[in-house]
Amino acid sequence: MKSIVRRFGALGLVTAMVAPALLGGAQVVASAKAKPKYVNLKKFPKPKITGAEIIAGLEEFVEKFPLRQSVLADTPVGNNVGAAEFLADEAKGYGYKTRIITYEGEGQSGNDVRVVEAVKRGTTKPNEWITFVAHYDTIASAGVTLQGAYDDGSGTNIMRYFAKAFSKIKTKRSIALIWFDGEETGLTGSGLYTEELPAGVKFHAVLGFDMVGIGYPARYCICIYHGPVDGAFAAPIIDYVNEDFLKFPMGDGGPAAAEKWPFGTDGHICNCGPNIRNSDESNFAEKGIFTLRWTGMRTASDYPGYHHPWDTIPFMELVAGGRDLLEQGTENTFKSAYYTTFVLDNLP
Repeated sequence: MKSIVRRFGALGLVTAMVAPALLGGAQVVASAKAKPKYVNLKKFPKPKITGAEIIAGLEEFVEKFPLRQSVLADTPVGNNVGAAEFLADEAKGYGYKTRIITYEGEGQSGNDVRVVEAVKRGTTKPNEWITFVAHYDTIASAGVTLQGAYDDGSGTNIMRYFAKAFSKIKTKRSIALIWFDGEETGLTGSGLYTEELPAGVKFHAVLGFDMVGIGYPARYCICIYHGPVDGAFAAPIIDYVNEDFLKFPMGDGGPAAAEKWPFGTDGHICNCGPNIRNSDESNFAEKGIFTLRWTGMRTASDYPGYHHPWDTIPFMELVAGGRDLLEQGTENTFKSAYYTTFVLDNLP
């Protein structure tokens, strides 16, 4: 496997992935009955990003870059290259040290696979990364996805606004954003990336965003999953941020078939346990790295546009119950991950 790195800006990226042993340590839960003490979230700035702004950005992104299938990546009609360059350039404009890593010939039909990596250094622990991940490619089968608005334009796009928000906030640990190509062909991009992790960096946490926005206050869950062995550490953080601080209603994710679209259930946040949604964060979890995953609706198939040509923003609005509910669900997802980042950043 040969990788070519095209760099945007200075290359002072310090990198190395090590499983965060502290995440399973004694500082997490003193006893079965004790409630962990976390940083007071009231002292951090409220996010100025709105759901309306994020969805407007999603419209911009999917209209500019449809047909992001890996099989079309290096062809005149494919938009993977353009999408990668757009994401890298925008993050660079926010002050992130940004690069596109190209894995030559590792994709479908011998096409290249590109990974966009953007990093803002932390103030006291710059070698530790809190990392946001999503995939920008779309499925090339099952009817051929055109826009891929929910899967995973929504995750790709919401990360643009995490980049914007954290560009103006000092954090102890570095904030990293990684957009992957080739997720729909077997987690190819993240698999290649995690085979040869950047040297010198400890991945403190990896936060995944794949199919986000259709959830509370719409009649579905904003479901939050954790890695397979992260439950004792992750569950109280999820509850603290979403139930105790944000005062969101909590529930079980609505697993019954009768609660799927078009019926729905009461909108809520689900502290949903081990991750059943297989996406790029799972390749990090296999390396022993702590992971969380945000998604709207409990399973991918709950969304009736999953891997279909009608996966568009108007269809997302239909499933959510209107534009307002889609914007509000997206904003709530943003707030949930935004404040979770501060909790993770302020752990020992």
